[in-house]
Amino acid sequence: MRKIGALPNGQQAKRFEDYLLTTGVEIKVEQSDDQCSIWVFDEDQIEHAKRELQEFSTNPDAEKYQDATRQADAIRETKIKKAADTARKQVNVRETWNQPFTSRCPVTSLLIGVSVVVFLLMQSNEFNTEIRQELSIGSFQVSGNMIRYSPYLLDIRAGEVWRLVTPIFLHFSIMHILFNCMMCYQLGGAIEFNRGSARLALLVLLTAIPSNLAQFYWSGPSFGGLSGVVYGMFGYMWMKSQFDPQSSFNIPPNMVVILIGWFFLCMTGVMGPVANLAHAGGLGMGMLIGVGMTFLKQPGKSK
Repeated sequence: MRKIGALPNGQQAKRFEDYLLTTGVEIKVEQSDDQCSIWVFDEDQIEHAKRELQEFSTNPDAEKYQDATRQADAIRETKIKKAADTARKQVNVRETWNQPFTSRCPVTSLLIGVSVVVFLLMQSNEFNTEIRQELSIGSFQVSGNMIRYSPYLLDIRAGEVWRLVTPIFLHFSIMHILFNCMMCYQLGGAIEFNRGSARLALLVLLTAIPSNLAQFYWSGPSFGGLSGVVYGMFGYMWMKSQFDPQSSFNIPPNMVVILIGWFFLCMTGVMGPVANLAHAGGLGMGMLIGVGMTFLKQPGKSK
């Protein structure tokens, strides 16, 4: 900050301060007994401010100075509002990260926790069949190697709408649940921390339902797992990292290679029975949401 001169009274100093603010220059006025000293904050603006002060001193009552007050007040009001909005949005990162993961990311924790509990209960012959019947997208009967079910989703039509989502909690091997929970922890935790629990919950619903429906109409009700939702999270973050640099999401290239590679490897059948349509439905829906939300918020594009 450097002093560039002085003005004879506070009225002129205030008028000059207002005018400079409309040109993008902020100054500080220090009033003493006989004059008001003018200080400029930005060193790069000193020469410009000096020229303006010299011109102002020759004719302080010029019309352009008289009209600057209202515009300067509007600029100050905008800055105050912006500062208040920023303060409300600030997050105490240290305090947040000192909290347990379950407090920071309750929705992610719930997805993992319910999946683990369901998996453990399914290890018991007493509960396995009952849980699969209650959480599958539709009830079914097994006869030898054949599964009989209605393609019309009669249970859901009868009011059991939770079945549109609950297949995501069914896992059939230790590797199945470990992979899905690990990816849910990484991707879901990142989304929930940056976008909040409500948005993550909505993303889960918007990816789980179409991915479950796609898999049902392809292969019937005998499927499950978080992988459709995980691929939805991945697709959402991938598109946000590509098209919205301010989103703070970053998908490393090696993760893209691994998940897309795994996606196509599963489709070959080498990995055994896999809910490939659930993967595809979740991935496509997540990518669509990521791209859509990015362009919707950009003025002049979608609105």
